[in-house]
Amino acid sequence: MKRLYGAFVLLVLTAVTTTAQAVDCRVNGGPWQNGNPNLQVPVTVTLSADRTRVLLEGARLECRFTYSGGPAWHADYWVSGSAAGTAWTPGPKFAGEGTGLRINGNFLNTPVPSAIGIVTIPNNGISYLINVTPYILLRNYPSNPFDVRIGDNLGLLRLTSSNNYDSTRPQLTVTYTAANNFTISPSTCTINNNNPIEINFGNVHQRAIGTDPLTSTIVSNRRLTYSCPDGGINTPITITYKGNSSAFDSRLLMMTNPDVGTALVRAGSAVQVNGSFLTRITNSVGGDDVTFSLVRRAGSLPTPGAISGSGVLVMGVP
Repeated sequence: MKRLYGAFVLLVLTAVTTTAQAVDCRVNGGPWQNGNPNLQVPVTVTLSADRTRVLLEGARLECRFTYSGGPAWHADYWVSGSAAGTAWTPGPKFAGEGTGLRINGNFLNTPVPSAIGIVTIPNNGISYLINVTPYILLRNYPSNPFDVRIGDNLGLLRLTSSNNYDSTRPQLTVTYTAANNFTISPSTCTINNNNPIEINFGNVHQRAIGTDPLTSTIVSNRRLTYSCPDGGINTPITITYKGNSSAFDSRLLMMTNPDVGTALVRAGSAVQVNGSFLTRITNSVGGDDVTFSLVRRAGSLPTPGAISGSGVLVMGVP
């Protein structure tokens, strides 16, 4: 009988693969993230010079081409939006507000179209600026104020990279958070044309300062005027006396002397600090006569010397 002998050969198969991801991104000089970068950055919430937008500024976003090897003509193309969603989703504080992105100096209101070209990055390893800044639009009619606190979630930016050599589509997301506290009415309507109201009570004797906001004789009478840029606006509004209250009376704005505070009196009543009074705009204008009164803590004799304080009047709606 003939025997059959079999031989077995072990085949070892090897290959070299290259990464399909070809982008690195970073923000504010931080570490580079490769693949589908997911970044977070604190930004300054600030009013634009023309007072038409609130800008979320201070994020220096950079990306670079990092594909090792390959010809010099390889390039990445960054555009707005991604498969995960629209280019900009505002955070809870701006829900319902008009928003947008400033891309390479051009203002695009939401919904910002996808595939808006931002930058082409060649295969040279050099970082390039992603020139995008989110913003919130102000209104031409009264509305309640934004009250942004440090750490608040302001929104999410989504961008996509394509290229001229394969079908990969890396995605970039950036979460914006607040680096500062910021309070403003999201309206272009103004109080006293946005001019500061300076109250100078002059030189007063400590004993002359009254202990009640309604009877103190150290006062300054002022006219508050309200106006909106668009005509024909008729609506009730609120005026809020924003600031830190004194330790001895919540109706008084805190001053540098702890035994002294300043009251805002309207229609015979003191407006509590961080409280408001109801008034009205008719055909886009309105006004109120108010009194600021200097008040001392009952039973105290304030230390002589200069005193100061600051607060903000904010227009809103009931």
